[in-house]
Amino acid sequence: MIQVSGLTWRNIQRIGLFDSGVGGLSVLRSLVSRLDHSAEKEFVYIGDTLRCPYGDRPDKQVNSYVKQLTSWLLQHNIDAIVMACNTSAAAGKDELVAYSPVPVLDLLDPTAAFITQRGIKKVGVIATAATAKKKAFTSTIKSIDPGVHVTEVGCPLLVPIVEGGKADSEEAQEALRPYVQQLIENEVEAIVYGCTHYPFLDSALKTVLQQLSYPALIIDPADCLATAISGKSVSTLHWQTDSFSSTKFATTGDGETFARVASRCLKQNIGPVASVSMSELADSFVIRKLQKPAALPTPIQLASEAVS
Repeated sequence: MIQVSGLTWRNIQRIGLFDSGVGGLSVLRSLVSRLDHSAEKEFVYIGDTLRCPYGDRPDKQVNSYVKQLTSWLLQHNIDAIVMACNTSAAAGKDELVAYSPVPVLDLLDPTAAFITQRGIKKVGVIATAATAKKKAFTSTIKSIDPGVHVTEVGCPLLVPIVEGGKADSEEAQEALRPYVQQLIENEVEAIVYGCTHYPFLDSALKTVLQQLSYPALIIDPADCLATAISGKSVSTLHWQTDSFSSTKFATTGDGETFARVASRCLKQNIGPVASVSMSELADSFVIRKLQKPAALPTPIQLASEAVS
């Protein structure tokens, strides 16, 4: 189980998550699926859909956005922050850890732990262009086991498909096919969703793999993180009709559009979504800068049995 700055799953009550859009909802649903009841924990989620995607933006710009989103989340009395966006983690996780007064969790470390513990030696990662270019998963995995061969493929066509609510379409399958074929050429044993948008393409990916007659283990980093932090492994995602009733949803884009796409992704009506303006984000950032700096959090320590 992950322990961060003395916090455990039991005493983390309010968790903040951010992403460039709806992708991070895959992380939210994995965390929610570990709850015994909807009121057990509270979540605050913000999707920066106005500036989505992040995959082709410079690191400095992404880090600026991340600090704004984090500053906004900190106003909601959260106990921990989840970087539900691998592009941002690749661009500057250490910078955010230094900036945030509460613990910061990302998906790279628990995923690397899962892969190495399973003894997987050839891994394929489908990710945004920025994450793939930085070899974020490669470096994290090899820091544990240098013998693992990792192939990272940038997939710029996929995020717009998910954001457009077309994750289950034939268009999604056709967009995935060339990326999957590239991984097959490298004889990968497993395929990692290197972007949090991609788990919503699960049905499409499985269809493509079946059509190409290629068996591969599919790894969702959201599940790796949720299992590692909670100590609870679930074979299938499950939730009640009110599972997201304790979640505050917000977006920098249009609230109604976000609510519609998010409800489709989560297969549940999430209710109203707040719209956060750029001026609100800027004000949150200024307020954070004026506050007295807090002590830096202790680095994340992964337990040996992060994921079974």
